[in-house]
Amino acid sequence: MAEIEKGNPEMAQDLTTRKANLQFIFPFLLQEEKIEGFAEKLLEKGFVFFDLENMEQENRFYGSDSVSHRSMEKYFMPNIEPIVFPATYKKREGLRRFTKKINQKFTLSSTFLTTDFTIDSFDIFICPFHIGLMNIRVTLPKGMDYSAVLAFGDIFRVLEPIAQDEESTKIFCSDDSAPYTNVKKFVFNELLTVLKDYIESESSHETYFGSLPFFVDERMYVIGHIVLEEDSNIREIDLYRAVGMNGFDSQGLPFIGAKNPDYIKRYCQENVYDRWGDETYYIVGDDAFICVTKVRDELEQQLAGQMYGEHFYSLLLFYYYKIVLLELTHENSQINIEKDQSDTELLIVMITEFSAKYYFPQINSTSTGQELFELIRKNFKIEDLYRDVKETLSDLYQNQDKLSGKRSGYLLEVLTIYSTISGIFGMNLVTDQLKGNIPWAKMNQFSIYEYLALFVTISGVAVSLSLGFVFVRSWLKERHSRRKRIY
Repeated sequence: MAEIEKGNPEMAQDLTTRKANLQFIFPFLLQEEKIEGFAEKLLEKGFVFFDLENMEQENRFYGSDSVSHRSMEKYFMPNIEPIVFPATYKKREGLRRFTKKINQKFTLSSTFLTTDFTIDSFDIFICPFHIGLMNIRVTLPKGMDYSAVLAFGDIFRVLEPIAQDEESTKIFCSDDSAPYTNVKKFVFNELLTVLKDYIESESSHETYFGSLPFFVDERMYVIGHIVLEEDSNIREIDLYRAVGMNGFDSQGLPFIGAKNPDYIKRYCQENVYDRWGDETYYIVGDDAFICVTKVRDELEQQLAGQMYGEHFYSLLLFYYYKIVLLELTHENSQINIEKDQSDTELLIVMITEFSAKYYFPQINSTSTGQELFELIRKNFKIEDLYRDVKETLSDLYQNQDKLSGKRSGYLLEVLTIYSTISGIFGMNLVTDQLKGNIPWAKMNQFSIYEYLALFVTISGVAVSLSLGFVFVRSWLKERHSRRKRIY
């Protein structure tokens, strides 16, 4: 559950939400040979490609809210737009989004919480480096207690039960159907039945959903927009509870994942964006990015649209950065530098491609965006991960230079031997005998020096042809592998 089994319920306060929208993101690894087939399959299954130019999609996937495509287009810098908003689903270089409108009500039941919830829509992102991302948009009933909203987020984000108290969760789809006992089964069997066929699972643990051995656990990342009553007093404790999804403790009381008020204060000072306090706060953490507000009417709709639009895509991009950087670090740990020459060269290409085409320290030019998402970059430790990957690249180059030098030295020695022997005997010693009709009978009269010269000639030609063949084959294979490994 959380850091401390039982917090300080007396520190919590009764808050009522007027509105609560949650999004749940989780990454997975796609099979190399099936990526484009997966895109086509999604379209067959009722998903539509997200097109920023299609204004009809502004009100299609977000329940009672909407997203301004024009605002999203202006929010990001020009070099970012082709990455986050590719023009066509066949453009492999971008984060291709496929969305299906669900608009269906379900019921979640656990030890201390039973509530209806509506899944508005479901996203699948197909990204370079074989990364997939799923995103589930959920709307909770109006008037829920603040603790109940956080408890729902904490329960629903757990794909596979780990702790004993998580095993009581049930999700009901209809009155006459058997409930799902965990979210993983619910996702596979209810939302996207074909997902399992395209996930890479060969090298991962059998029970691990998503097959990312370098990722933390099977808990989804939560993006939340929680609207409280106008007279609510939003405290640091409430924000801290939100970012940790601290709902109920083991006794069913409001849960706080820390007991020291000074610790909570320090945490909020580092992770809360309070430019519009005391009405609106953004807080970012390892498990969630939450907007807690008490504004109303048009401003409330604008904030909701940003959490589905500009802020969602900004966080998604940094989240993607984190996953790819972890993947590149993991790839490096699996390589045997001495043996896996092609894999080493491929990893160098992958790191270089990511650095040149996808990693941008600044993604928008607005002061709010820069300030807010500097918190996310810092929390995700993007700079530290990127620095490690760049150091890895430098080490790979140095090792590759050393190995290439050795291989070039060996090849030069072989060629020098052939050149020396050919120079001693003269290449014309037997080559004249190999013109036209070869007098095979005359070769029985060759001296030992002529046999040696003949061997050098024939073996030299064979070695040269072999080296040429190996070079061409390696070049074609490497060229094919580079694109497939990234896209």
